[in-house]
Amino acid sequence: MRTGSLAAMLALLSLLYLVAGCGGDEPAAPTAADVVGLWTATSYQYQSVPPDASYDVIAYGGAATLDLQQDGDFELTVSPVGELSTTTYGFWELSGSTLGLTPQSLPYAWEFDAALNDGVLSLRGASVEHDFDHDDVPEAATLDMLLVR
Repeated sequence: MRTGSLAAMLALLSLLYLVAGCGGDEPAAPTAADVVGLWTATSYQYQSVPPDASYDVIAYGGAATLDLQQDGDFELTVSPVGELSTTTYGFWELSGSTLGLTPQSLPYAWEFDAALNDGVLSLRGASVEHDFDHDDVPEAATLDMLLVR
Protein backbone atom coordinates (compact mmCIF):
# COMPACT_ATOMS: atom_id res chain seq x y z
CA MET A 1 0.00 0.00 0.00
CA ARG A 2 1.32 3.41 -0.87
CA THR A 3 1.89 6.09 1.77
CA GLY A 4 -0.70 8.40 0.17
CA SER A 5 -3.37 5.69 0.27
CA LEU A 6 -2.57 4.89 3.90
CA ALA A 7 -2.82 8.57 4.85
CA ALA A 8 -6.16 8.87 3.03
CA MET A 9 -7.46 5.75 4.78
CA LEU A 10 -6.41 7.09 8.21
CA ALA A 11 -8.04 10.45 7.46
CA LEU A 12 -11.27 8.73 6.45
CA LEU A 13 -11.29 6.56 9.59
CA SER A 14 -10.65 9.63 11.75
CA LEU A 15 -13.54 11.46 10.11
CA LEU A 16 -15.87 8.49 10.64
CA TYR A 17 -14.85 8.31 14.31
CA LEU A 18 -15.60 12.02 14.79
CA VAL A 19 -18.97 11.79 13.04
CA ALA A 20 -19.99 8.74 15.08
CA GLY A 21 -19.00 10.53 18.29
CA CYS A 22 -21.21 13.52 17.45
CA GLY A 23 -24.49 11.63 17.55
CA GLY A 24 -27.67 13.45 18.54
CA ASP A 25 -28.33 11.30 21.61
CA GLU A 26 -27.02 13.86 24.12
CA PRO A 27 -29.15 17.01 24.24
CA ALA A 28 -27.31 20.29 24.58
CA ALA A 29 -27.51 22.20 27.84
CA PRO A 30 -30.52 24.54 27.76
CA THR A 31 -30.14 28.31 27.95
CA ALA A 32 -32.03 30.52 30.41
CA ALA A 33 -34.22 31.75 27.54
CA ASP A 34 -35.09 28.12 26.72
CA VAL A 35 -36.41 27.35 30.20
CA VAL A 36 -38.24 30.54 31.23
CA GLY A 37 -41.99 29.95 31.48
CA LEU A 38 -44.65 27.76 33.04
CA TRP A 39 -43.94 24.03 32.90
CA THR A 40 -46.30 21.15 33.73
CA ALA A 41 -44.85 17.91 35.07
CA THR A 42 -45.50 14.65 33.25
CA SER A 43 -43.35 12.93 35.90
CA TYR A 44 -42.41 14.12 39.40
CA GLN A 45 -40.56 11.22 40.96
CA TYR A 46 -38.82 10.76 44.30
CA GLN A 47 -36.24 7.94 44.41
CA SER A 48 -34.98 6.76 47.79
CA VAL A 49 -31.25 6.64 48.54
CA PRO A 50 -30.31 3.78 48.34
CA PRO A 51 -32.78 3.16 45.51
CA ASP A 52 -35.21 0.69 47.00
CA ALA A 53 -38.38 2.82 46.84
CA SER A 54 -39.83 5.42 44.50
CA TYR A 55 -42.94 7.58 44.35
CA ASP A 56 -44.16 9.51 41.30
CA VAL A 57 -46.74 12.16 42.21
CA ILE A 58 -48.06 12.26 38.62
CA ALA A 59 -48.34 8.47 38.22
CA TYR A 60 -50.61 8.41 41.28
CA GLY A 61 -52.92 11.08 39.81
CA GLY A 62 -51.33 14.20 41.28
CA ALA A 63 -50.07 17.31 39.55
CA ALA A 64 -47.06 19.61 39.63
CA THR A 65 -46.10 22.85 37.89
CA LEU A 66 -42.87 24.82 37.80
CA ASP A 67 -42.90 28.49 36.82
CA LEU A 68 -39.39 29.75 36.01
CA GLN A 69 -39.72 33.52 35.75
CA GLN A 70 -37.46 35.76 33.70
CA ASP A 71 -36.44 37.78 36.78
CA GLY A 72 -34.95 34.66 38.42
CA ASP A 73 -37.89 33.83 40.71
CA PHE A 74 -39.58 30.43 40.65
CA GLU A 75 -42.84 28.96 41.91
CA LEU A 76 -43.16 25.19 42.32
CA THR A 77 -46.61 23.79 43.11
CA VAL A 78 -47.00 20.09 43.93
CA SER A 79 -50.47 18.58 44.42
CA PRO A 80 -50.36 14.91 45.46
CA VAL A 81 -53.70 13.07 45.46
CA GLY A 82 -55.30 13.08 48.90
CA GLU A 83 -52.88 15.63 50.35
CA LEU A 84 -52.71 19.40 50.54
CA SER A 85 -50.92 21.18 47.71
CA THR A 86 -47.63 22.82 48.56
CA THR A 87 -46.17 25.85 46.83
CA THR A 88 -42.49 26.70 47.16
CA TYR A 89 -41.19 30.11 46.13
CA GLY A 90 -37.58 31.02 45.56
CA PHE A 91 -34.85 31.82 43.08
CA TRP A 92 -33.52 29.81 40.16
CA GLU A 93 -30.19 29.84 38.35
CA LEU A 94 -28.92 27.97 35.31
CA SER A 95 -25.19 27.31 35.01
CA GLY A 96 -24.28 25.11 32.06
CA SER A 97 -26.42 22.00 32.42
CA THR A 98 -27.10 22.54 36.15
CA LEU A 99 -30.35 24.20 37.21
CA GLY A 100 -30.50 25.27 40.84
CA LEU A 101 -33.71 26.04 42.71
CA THR A 102 -33.12 27.89 46.00
CA PRO A 103 -36.26 28.09 48.18
CA GLN A 104 -36.84 31.45 49.89
CA SER A 105 -35.27 31.82 53.34
CA LEU A 106 -33.59 28.41 53.20
CA PRO A 107 -29.82 27.80 53.23
CA TYR A 108 -29.79 25.16 50.49
CA ALA A 109 -30.57 24.71 46.81
CA TRP A 110 -31.86 21.76 44.83
CA GLU A 111 -29.30 21.13 42.08
CA PHE A 112 -30.66 19.34 39.01
CA ASP A 113 -28.95 18.04 35.88
CA ALA A 114 -30.98 19.89 33.22
CA ALA A 115 -31.60 18.95 29.59
CA LEU A 116 -34.10 20.12 27.00
CA ASN A 117 -34.96 17.68 24.23
CA ASP A 118 -37.95 17.87 21.86
CA GLY A 119 -39.78 20.31 24.14
CA VAL A 120 -39.33 18.19 27.28
CA LEU A 121 -37.39 19.77 30.14
CA SER A 122 -35.66 17.05 32.15
CA LEU A 123 -34.51 17.93 35.67
CA ARG A 124 -32.76 15.03 37.38
CA GLY A 125 -30.85 14.14 40.50
CA ALA A 126 -31.57 16.85 43.09
CA SER A 127 -30.87 15.75 46.67
CA VAL A 128 -34.11 16.05 48.66
CA GLU A 129 -36.04 14.27 51.40
CA HIS A 130 -39.35 12.41 51.14
CA ASP A 131 -41.38 10.40 53.66
CA PHE A 132 -41.71 7.10 51.77
CA ASP A 133 -43.10 5.08 54.69
CA HIS A 134 -45.46 7.78 56.05
CA ASP A 135 -43.94 7.77 59.55
CA ASP A 136 -43.47 11.58 59.59
CA VAL A 137 -39.70 11.09 59.26
CA PRO A 138 -38.38 12.03 55.80
CA GLU A 139 -35.79 9.78 54.17
CA ALA A 140 -32.95 10.81 51.85
CA ALA A 141 -34.04 10.86 48.21
CA THR A 142 -33.39 12.28 44.78
CA LEU A 143 -36.00 14.15 42.75
CA ASP A 144 -36.47 13.85 38.99
CA MET A 145 -38.94 15.89 36.93
CA LEU A 146 -40.04 15.71 33.30
CA LEU A 147 -41.88 18.87 32.27
CA VAL A 148 -43.66 20.22 29.19
CA ARG A 149 -45.11 23.63 28.39
